[in-house]
Amino acid sequence: MQIQEQTLIDAIMQVRAQIDFLWQFFMTVQIAIFALIFIYDEAVEQLNAFARMLAIGAVALFDWINAEALKGAYTLLDALHHQYRADFGQPERFHPALYDHFVLANFDGRVPMISVTHSMAFGVVLLALFWRRFMQSRAKRQA
Repeated sequence: MQIQEQTLIDAIMQVRAQIDFLWQFFMTVQIAIFALIFIYDEAVEQLNAFARMLAIGAVALFDWINAEALKGAYTLLDALHHQYRADFGQPERFHPALYDHFVLANFDGRVPMISVTHSMAFGVVLLALFWRRFMQSRAKRQA
């Protein structure tokens, strides 16, 4: 039994909305973490090794969970687009721009992009927690 076209389009749009939410959530949390680390750098400096490891563990867990959710959502979105192309993707039905940007949409490169962005964000948190000179201004270090 073939899925109705509108049902498939609705599913595509819902997954895209989920992806938007996951990216916004990731960015909001990362900005908050960076802000807290940079604003309260003296408090961060006073953390013992165990507290730093707990903080790193929490950030790592969040980044991993968010990355896996995004990877799953992009994989589902790619599968939905493949299904749409197979069932309804006849080029003559669409304006060329819509055909290129919607029907032929491909999300294969998103998984490596997610890995890079989440790893870089985690790396900055590591630097901020373990390498104090990374955060402190020159004037503050000389004082």
